[in-house]
Amino acid sequence: MPSFTHLLCAGLAASLVAAAPTPSRVSDAVKRSSSTCTFTSASKASESKADCSTIILSGIEVPAGETLDLTDLTEGTEVIFSGTTTFGYEEWDGPLIEISGKKITVTAEDDAVINGDGSRWWDGEGTNGGKTKPKFFYAHSLDESTISGLTIKNTPVQVFSIESDYLTIKDVTIDNSDGDDEGGHNTDGFDIGESTYITITGAVVKNQDDCVAINSGENIYFSGGTCSGGHGLSIGSVGGRSDNTVKNVTFTSSTVSDSENGIRIKTVYDATGSVTDVTFSDITLSGITDYGVVIEQDYENGSPTGDPSNGITIKDVTIDGITGTVESDAVEVYILCGDDSCSDWTWKDVDLTGGKTSSKCENVPSGASC
Repeated sequence: MPSFTHLLCAGLAASLVAAAPTPSRVSDAVKRSSSTCTFTSASKASESKADCSTIILSGIEVPAGETLDLTDLTEGTEVIFSGTTTFGYEEWDGPLIEISGKKITVTAEDDAVINGDGSRWWDGEGTNGGKTKPKFFYAHSLDESTISGLTIKNTPVQVFSIESDYLTIKDVTIDNSDGDDEGGHNTDGFDIGESTYITITGAVVKNQDDCVAINSGENIYFSGGTCSGGHGLSIGSVGGRSDNTVKNVTFTSSTVSDSENGIRIKTVYDATGSVTDVTFSDITLSGITDYGVVIEQDYENGSPTGDPSNGITIKDVTIDGITGTVESDAVEVYILCGDDSCSDWTWKDVDLTGGKTSSKCENVPSGASC
């Protein structure tokens, strides 16, 4: 006869088998979380974005007056641009593309181009008048995310508007060089505000305004950039916004060529705020037409007053290893600070040639040279 122990084990095994759930189909939610979706329509991509873990945008033609809306993506979504992305023409504010979410990866296939065809809007006035021009790419609330390998051509005005935390942008090319002869204006490469831990490496920017402009934010790093045709590497303008603090910013190992300015810090006249712990290092300049290094506290909507104010402090600034040439009618270094508002600067290995020495500098901090 079977032993008591044998019968007990057999009974337990039977009960476990009986209690086990029968196999079922994978739930729709799990299917969605691991699916790859290829879209050829902007509206379909926007409508169905939550169903996909990988979104492939294949030759998307975004209708006039509409945004390629990939906001509020599921955490961990990958977005891949494929083919040529284009946009219909309409006068409006934009943006033409907006992506948000957490731990999102935005990439492109090797031959993919995002083409704004900005000449349809360009009139030499940018955002200062003329046609209403759409901003291009909102990276707002795109947190703990990465954008890499995009090729962008001919945006109507500003390219990236960045308001995010822990966003990395790698090896992005922005080519608005057609705007040099066709009326491109205010085509900033990267405008950064109210952001923390932004890292931009390996960017190539050909445009008609700031390569990078940091209006507010902390812990921002720009390295290995190639900027040409625009206004250089900029802090500011700072002031007159809800957030007027810039802290812990580094620009390093980059080149600026054929631009109005090389490196710049500009604060708004009669405003309040602070610029602290900023480093420009190992920057090579060539073909600069206005200023090699310019730090001014008299900025007022593109028209400096010539009268600096001291409501925004510029402190703990390091200018180290700024070399190269400026044009013969350009100023090599221009510093215009308010009373006691610029302090604790480190200034070394600044070697710029070919231009003029300014006689209009004011309140130059100890150690700096104008």
